[in-house]
Formats: sequence, structure tokens, C-alpha cells
Amino acid sequence: MKSTGKRIAVFKKNPERGAMLMELMIAMLVLATGLGALTTLISACMITDNRNSKDTSATLLAQKVIEELSAQNTNSTNAVILTDCAGNTWTIPSTQGTAAPSGQGATLASSSTSPYYGGIDFTQSLGSVPAGFSMQYVDCSLNGAQTTYDVRWNVMSITANSTRLITASARQLGVARDGLHYAIPVTLRAVGGS
Repeated sequence: MKSTGKRIAVFKKNPERGAMLMELMIAMLVLATGLGALTTLISACMITDNRNSKDTSATLLAQKVIEELSAQNTNSTNAVILTDCAGNTWTIPSTQGTAAPSGQGATLASSSTSPYYGGIDFTQSLGSVPAGFSMQYVDCSLNGAQTTYDVRWNVMSITANSTRLITASARQLGVARDGLHYAIPVTLRAVGGS
């Protein structure tokens, strides 16, 4: 056979050709999915952390009311004055309370179907709570943001010698009632006497 001097190009199939690009695209897809999930997780954690902070403040307010009432002598006429960061003053009067089952102050939820069962009934309008048994306490954080809490309490005489059952509840006002943002009222009880 005679050679014509022309070369014929023969292309061999390379099975790895373009594989690097496909591997990179798959890795980017996996990374994007993971980062998207991580962003959602971080966002949910921030919301939960904020809610826990507000719940802690509500607990501290309810505890403050209980401590002030427990420390008061039931025969005293002195009231405790609290001032919030907005300059509002709130009076916690000394009281012996009234007999069970209603007590004196904010209404207690007695129906087992109530979401507030065993605590303060927040379906009672704020205007119908007797004076001196509720406050809308304003709490300020370091960045200047203000949070208002609806704090209510009830005092019930449980013995003739001035032993009282004090129930205090607090909840954040102005909170949407969807899954992550809903603030459940904090309820605390203590027995105090003089």
C-alpha cells in the first residue's frame, strides 16, 4: 500500500472527559442544599432564643409580684411601688385576699377546657381586673427596644391566720399567635403569710 501522506485524525473516547465539571456541579448542589437548611436552622434558633428571653422576663416579673406580696404583712397598709423603664409607676397593695375559690384580683381560670386552666384567665378584659391587681409593665433592653408585659395576680386566703395563695401570671403583649412567635403566659404560685 502506498501512503498518500495524509494523516487521519483518530479521536479516542475519553470516559473521564467532562467528569470534573459534573462532580463540581453536584458538589455545589449538595453545598447549596446544606447551606439553605443551615440558614433556616439559624433563623429558627434566633426566633426561639428571643422567645426564651421574653419568657424569662415574664417569669421574673411574675416572681417579683409574688415576692413583693409575700414579703408584705397582710395587716400593713403600705403598698409596693414598681417603676418600669418607661417611667410608669405600678402599685402592688397589701392584701389579705378573699376566700377560695375565687380569691381577690384577676380571675382564675377554673374550667379544665380553658387554655389558662389553673392560672390567671387572660380572657378577662384588662379593664375588668380590680385596680392594684394588674399592670402593663414596660421592659427595655440594652438596644433600646421596649417590650410590654401584661402582668396580673390573684390573692386567695387559705387559712384564718393570714396565709395566702398568691398566683401571678405574665405574658408578652403584641405577639402574633403563630407557631414560633406565640408567647404562652407564665404562671407562678406561692404560699405567703405574715
